[in-house]
Amino acid sequence: MTVNEAVLEMRYSGIPEEDIEEILEICKKKGLSPQNIDNELAARGLDKVFEFEYDASESWFESGASASAPKVPNKQGTEKEKK
Repeated sequence: MTVNEAVLEMRYSGIPEEDIEEILEICKKKGLSPQNIDNELAARGLDKVFEFEYDASESWFESGASASAPKVPNKQGTEKEKK
């Protein structure tokens, strides 16, 4: 993650500019990671920006998103059946 990406995400989430600047200064020392940013936001009583809550075992990809769509029978019939 770049600094610009982190700043944009925090701005989109409505984090005040002064908090963004202070969080970035702290994360320059601790490391710029989503977890460190979220920890700093939580310490300030703000909502986390990067936390995703999902069960990785129920990933949309693993549950068959790549599977083909079920075939629906043709209700109109073929040309031979119509005659």
